[in-house]
Amino acid sequence: MDWAGGIMKGGLRGSYTIEASFVMALVLWALLFSVQSAYRLRDEVVGAMALTESAERLSHNETELPSEAASWASNRAGTPFSWKQYEFQIHLSGNPITGRKVKASGKGGKWGLELERDVFDPENFLRILTLIHQEE
Repeated sequence: MDWAGGIMKGGLRGSYTIEASFVMALVLWALLFSVQSAYRLRDEVVGAMALTESAERLSHNETELPSEAASWASNRAGTPFSWKQYEFQIHLSGNPITGRKVKASGKGGKWGLELERDVFDPENFLRILTLIHQEE
């Protein structure tokens, strides 16, 4: 009886060990999935912020070129954790009479973002406003 009872106790301890290793594997998998999701979210936010900031800088700065704005956004964003690199494209379109626009796009991995922003042009606004007042 003592010998059989010892085997049963040892079998129970082994059973708990197997269950604990299964639970630990699930906990580590969930932790890995959470960290990976956090890195992906961080990369998406950093890419969006760099693209938005670069488009905003270009819409307010008359001397900066779109190619410089795209490289500035790439340098600002740095190297992502979830994919190889960011790809930013920034273009100016339109004319001074109808209004110019900054069109910006960025992508990396499964993430992508497109923006369109009006160029800040207070001189043109004042000219149009003066024209309207002259017609009245």
